[in-house]
Amino acid sequence: MTAAIPIDVPYPEDVFLKSSPRQSNIVRGFGASAAILLAVSMIILLASCASVQTAKPKSLGASVRSINYSGKEVALSVVDPLNRSNHGGGDSLNPYSMGGTICCFGIPPEWHPGYQVIVEYNFYPDQTWHKQLLDVPPYPEGIAGDIGLTMHEDGRAEAVVSNFGPTRPEWPGRVKALPVQSGEYTEIIKNKWLANQKGILKKMEDGLLDGTERSQEQVARLKSSIEHTKEQIRQMEEAMPFPEKPGN
Repeated sequence: MTAAIPIDVPYPEDVFLKSSPRQSNIVRGFGASAAILLAVSMIILLASCASVQTAKPKSLGASVRSINYSGKEVALSVVDPLNRSNHGGGDSLNPYSMGGTICCFGIPPEWHPGYQVIVEYNFYPDQTWHKQLLDVPPYPEGIAGDIGLTMHEDGRAEAVVSNFGPTRPEWPGRVKALPVQSGEYTEIIKNKWLANQKGILKKMEDGLLDGTERSQEQVARLKSSIEHTKEQIRQMEEAMPFPEKPGN
């Protein structure tokens, strides 16, 4: 005869599925601690991301551009008076011309009162370098841009930071225009060109009569070059000079 099994005796699997009140408290306590730890970690992570996103750089790398409004050949460079390792430029400019873009010079991301730079320069062929400590005017519309170095006819240098070019009304420089050659300088260039072309013409005319044996084709080409050069000289001698550039 088989013995009856008491109904209040748990099956073996019930022993493993059920937990004591103490075990339940431990599990609940562990879950709460894990949730708190996760929340704290997320707060720290979000705070770190926010600080990275809002952090502003102390310096921006700006391209250096140079403008020469003077009638002298000049080389221009810029130096930070507070950190001489921060320097840039060095472009050599012909009279009344603009240079290319040279990288780089560190500027503040935002303009602040008292911001100054040193512009160093020398006039060719004099090898003496001169310096001017200059106040940089406020950035137009508060936007940091390239740093522009300028030499004026009166010998005063200038440094501006601008996201706009010299032909724009926002340009903070003294002259809101591109360099224009003066009438005097135009005449100097014109006379140099004429002297060079007349020297070439004389050599070709002398060559035509020096007795050198040449083919008919060579003689024809030489005569054509002589006539072409004479016409260029005539046109240059009759050309009107460029107007005087506006005053600075």
